[in-house]
Amino acid sequence: MITIKEIARQLGVSPTTVSNVINGRTEKMSEQTRMKIEEMLVKNHYVQENRGGRSSQDELKLVIVEFFFGEREHIYTDPFCAELLEAIEKELEKTGRNVVCSTVYSEDEFLKKLSAHNVEGSIILGCDPSRCEALCKRTAKPLVFVDCGEGNYDNIGLQDREGAKELTSYLIKQGHRKIAFFCDQEEPIASNRSRLLGYREALEKHEISYSQEDFYYIPQEKNLRYEVLRRFAKTAKTKGYTAAFFAADLYANEAVSVFFSKNLWVPEDISVVGFDDNVYARLSRPSLTTVRQSPTDKGREAVKLLLKRVYGQEVMIRSMELPTELIVRESVRNIWKHRNIV
Repeated sequence: MITIKEIARQLGVSPTTVSNVINGRTEKMSEQTRMKIEEMLVKNHYVQENRGGRSSQDELKLVIVEFFFGEREHIYTDPFCAELLEAIEKELEKTGRNVVCSTVYSEDEFLKKLSAHNVEGSIILGCDPSRCEALCKRTAKPLVFVDCGEGNYDNIGLQDREGAKELTSYLIKQGHRKIAFFCDQEEPIASNRSRLLGYREALEKHEISYSQEDFYYIPQEKNLRYEVLRRFAKTAKTKGYTAAFFAADLYANEAVSVFFSKNLWVPEDISVVGFDDNVYARLSRPSLTTVRQSPTDKGREAVKLLLKRVYGQEVMIRSMELPTELIVRESVRNIWKHRNIV
């Protein structure tokens, strides 16, 4: 692994200047010098040397798992986040490392935590793909993103587009032609964007027109979200909707309950599908047709990739998309069969 002295020699600066960048002491340093040193650190995947007089055997090695989810609530009880975090923790435990998990509201706040000398790197969820590469350039420590699209950074993702396309095609084969799409982002990014694209591609393939009116934004705030669902339930039949695609099982499960309260029965009046195949899909009544993914596999692959960066090993690919699986349950009605047009 490259040393501070070697970096200083290559860049023509003092070892103290390099050390200051590593430890976040850049207030009196020019922007040009800081960026030059950071780029060299990232390029060589520099991992900070052991400090403080403790032996390397005793040094507490930490990895930060950071959720860039803003004001989103109940992150740690979310089935996806909980399973992912558990997988990351177990995988890191095998190598004697510990997890520091938190939510963050600013990049500066995150980078300050990352600068601690015994933090080796971070696994990040919820970062806007447009910011991932820039964030990597602001630290010498390796970052691995989860579900943050593809770019000049490491990411473990999912075949969201393919999964959504398969699910929508299944609805169409059951006779559905008017399908609403529900998402918790007004301008979908990363996974949500891919799921919307897959949904639209399936419609296009079957020559079904898509209108922006078919897209429904459901807010994070629960009462507002329920109001959107109640309004949809009141007008779904008159607008001709026979199915609703939810970008997450949680929202699909909530929708089933709200629809029932407004006498819109699932699947008799409207079919409902979700995405993830977590506990919400299995406990819903009727149980949800959905797309299965494995948060455990995502967590394991994220740790493997991060440790390769920590050890300075060769990495064949920067982005990986894990497969999905269509899971058919009770929440979809076969319109053709009902009309005896089999």
